[in-house]
Amino acid sequence: MGQMEDLRAFVLIVENESIGKAAEMEGIAKSAMSRKLRLLEERLGTGLITRTTRQWSLTSAGQSYFAHAQRIISALDEADAEIGNAQLDSGGDIVLAAPLHYGTQVLSQRLVAFSKDHPNIRLNVDFEDRFVDLVSEQYDLAIRISQPVDSSLVARKIGETRHVFCASPSYLESAPKITLPSGLRGHKIIQHGRAKRFKWRFCPKGERTTEVSLRSNFNSNNGDMLIRAAIAGLGVARVPDFLAEPALKTGNLVRVLACCEPPSLQISMVYPAAHHQPKRVRMLMDYLLDKPPGAA
Repeated sequence: MGQMEDLRAFVLIVENESIGKAAEMEGIAKSAMSRKLRLLEERLGTGLITRTTRQWSLTSAGQSYFAHAQRIISALDEADAEIGNAQLDSGGDIVLAAPLHYGTQVLSQRLVAFSKDHPNIRLNVDFEDRFVDLVSEQYDLAIRISQPVDSSLVARKIGETRHVFCASPSYLESAPKITLPSGLRGHKIIQHGRAKRFKWRFCPKGERTTEVSLRSNFNSNNGDMLIRAAIAGLGVARVPDFLAEPALKTGNLVRVLACCEPPSLQISMVYPAAHHQPKRVRMLMDYLLDKPPGAA
């Protein structure tokens, strides 16, 4: 930083053709400005300005150095202005990652609205079900559905979700009544993933958490497919509430064992704790906090 200050001082002296005027413009003593010039010349090992009581002129080295100094300062000022203006008008890119179905079903509407309100910001959105490495993959922000565990990340809560158990009315009419989690062993089960045998966790109100071993009749790693299978009457599915909500509202699906649903999971915006967030990213986070995805 000291070298840049000396460089700027030298340019100011040359442009004003006076150490005194340059000192006055900087608001410092003339002796202090003279010292900056002397230190610069000592560091370079050559004189830059020839000074007498009546004459003032640049040496050949001073002329060359002045031309370089002007270009350096101009480039630095241009860079400062560009970054400053980007912060001021909130322009630029935001790279965001979010879970596939939460992104398409819930988050997308808010992102479109934000993009309309801020046309100078370009959103780059990846919807996929994996934990991205924000630093190495250069993401500004990620949406995660889990309890925060990574201390290197800052998490800001924007909502909650929980798994619900549901089936179609037609399936429930023809199947045994479901009153207890253990009763699911006598039902057709729709499972996320490829496992044929697995355990579902239940949390009855006021009772201990229990797990029930089940066997699937239909498997898929796609949430939309699970919903379609449940609506078609293929059995009981366990899916996130935001995924089931449209079908529950229309009556195509009915919630079962609502008293035994597992605890909710936190939906958070996360970003690296050690990174400064540009204004545009902070604006998006504030927007999602002010108008949480899924809110009316």
